[in-house]
Amino acid sequence: MRHALTNSCTWVRLSVTGMAVVLVASTALAQDATTAISEGATALENRRFRDAVASLETATRLSREAPDAYYLLGAAYWGEDRSYPISADKAIAALRRAVELDPDGAMGQLALEHLATVYLRNERMPEARRAYQQLLARETREQMVMIYLTRIDEIDLDTGRYVPTAENPRNALGEVTGGVGPLRMHTNQYFEKGRHTWDLVKHVNYFTRAIEADPTLFQAYNNLGVALMHLGRCREAVVQFDRAQQMWNTLQPPSVGPYPDPHVWRLRCYIELGDLEKAAVDYEALKTIDEYNFFATLYTIRLAIAAGQAEDAIAPLEQALSEDPDNIEVLQTLGQAYAAVGRIDDAARVLSDALAAIPDGSQFFRHLVAPWTRQLELWQEAGGSRN
Repeated sequence: MRHALTNSCTWVRLSVTGMAVVLVASTALAQDATTAISEGATALENRRFRDAVASLETATRLSREAPDAYYLLGAAYWGEDRSYPISADKAIAALRRAVELDPDGAMGQLALEHLATVYLRNERMPEARRAYQQLLARETREQMVMIYLTRIDEIDLDTGRYVPTAENPRNALGEVTGGVGPLRMHTNQYFEKGRHTWDLVKHVNYFTRAIEADPTLFQAYNNLGVALMHLGRCREAVVQFDRAQQMWNTLQPPSVGPYPDPHVWRLRCYIELGDLEKAAVDYEALKTIDEYNFFATLYTIRLAIAAGQAEDAIAPLEQALSEDPDNIEVLQTLGQAYAAVGRIDDAARVLSDALAAIPDGSQFFRHLVAPWTRQLELWQEAGGSRN
């Protein structure tokens, strides 16, 4: 396999800026609260999200006036670089409390930045807009000002409040299809609506309409494919990944390079469909792309398992799990590898952990609960029959 499976994601704001503020703020707290905050911060830095939540919930009970505890708790519930939150509602409650406790300080600023993002991703547009306006009132960095102004324009596009300018490209119906905000974003109203929700059924609706509004929006084809994939509709998803790649190849000059995302997600779909020959085509394409992609590496390992090389897959998966112990897909993939080499009890154990790690009401994983539960029961029965 081309890459060892290591997690390249780092949370720069938390591990550098946020952590420095947390350590300073914690010195004034009682020792037991300080210990809980420190343990929670360490767990969060190491991507042990559930351990972080447990420690930081304890910290907020011990010190109800500590903004750092609430900020870190909100960050743990949200998980900035994850594809799903443990709980968006609990993240919002904790981050709001951090802002209330430190409205003019550095911790409050960090919490407000997170809060704006959580609002944005959860269809709470008026609250997101107000949060970005609050951030603008404090911000002096030109690049961040441009980002926040663009976010506000994207929200207005989503909600129908956006006032087009002469610089905005529009389709035949007069709908804005690009040039949004100071960053001149290539987007449209439906694409923004799709980006601002976790509901996969809404994703399918909005990204379909985004394509109808602007057939050149290659990201919309890719995002539609991802939504269909997460809903278990891989045959339909493959069609959208093909279209995303075709549109990229049509619009982008060769100097820009390939578009890796369709290869990554199509690789997973072909594995799930049992078409290993086509999966291998995407694997070969990904080998030519130097940029590291966690999911590309994970699905390459899944391909190796499906091709009968499970023994070689176990060590990198165990390493990945040590670095990211709450990663549901790594847990499930490791279960497959263990089962393939006859370690049924270990397979059942890690699949049980994967099911336990699925957040309540998760849109991204709900279609997997039933089949994974059936698989777990089969492995538990097989393990029990040997004893």
